[in-house]
Amino acid sequence: MKWEVMAVHNVTVVAPISSLGGRRFEPQAELTLHDLAEPAAASLPGTTGEVLLIPEMPSPLGLPDFIALAGGRDWLQARGAAGIQPLLAEADCSVLAVLHPGQALSSATIARRVGWSPAALEPVLNRLQSAGAIEKTPGGAHRVNPVLVPRGSVFALEAKVKDWQKAVLQGRAYRSWADNYVVLLGDVGPVAVRRAAERVAQDGAGLYSSSGWVVRPRARRPAPAKRLWGFEHLYAATASSAPAL
Repeated sequence: MKWEVMAVHNVTVVAPISSLGGRRFEPQAELTLHDLAEPAAASLPGTTGEVLLIPEMPSPLGLPDFIALAGGRDWLQARGAAGIQPLLAEADCSVLAVLHPGQALSSATIARRVGWSPAALEPVLNRLQSAGAIEKTPGGAHRVNPVLVPRGSVFALEAKVKDWQKAVLQGRAYRSWADNYVVLLGDVGPVAVRRAAERVAQDGAGLYSSSGWVVRPRARRPAPAKRLWGFEHLYAATASSAPAL
């Protein structure tokens, strides 16, 4: 995978409807850094379409300062129109990720790919079928609902005034399910900028400051099950948010 395009996108800020008990306390200096989130999201490389920027979205792992979804509004609209409740259990996403919209798989094949016993798989398949997430063919095979195939790119943006090392560690955790992470860096000295750029570049992630992109994130994808898990959390956080999706 390789991203070549650097375009300017429209950014829409969407407040999450779900939370983990209110806003986190953050130093005023880091809140000021949040002003960098919109221009960073507007110029994410290799993405197309509108960017949705979601502050403090409860995720599978942690609470990123921002999540940017690029090119995924159509997916969110289709996901909402399907009427399927958010699927936030990692086990459900593990099963769904091995299925295809156009190719039905037998229960034995699914169990083998997921690494479960048939007995453990059966109740999950029944639950997902009842929810409308999968379809069972007359021959007993299963295919996934197309709306549960994620579309778009997800970036986790983390703001840090000086402690960029912590932001890197948080970003690495976030991109277990997000496509990549971006550190929003405060005004630090040139030595700190160079060290942060070296570490972020080693990860293939992004570093953005008031001067613009210091390091641009490279294209990558997490494991399909983890990626779907992240997208389902994103859907859960935005399903009834304003502006209307």
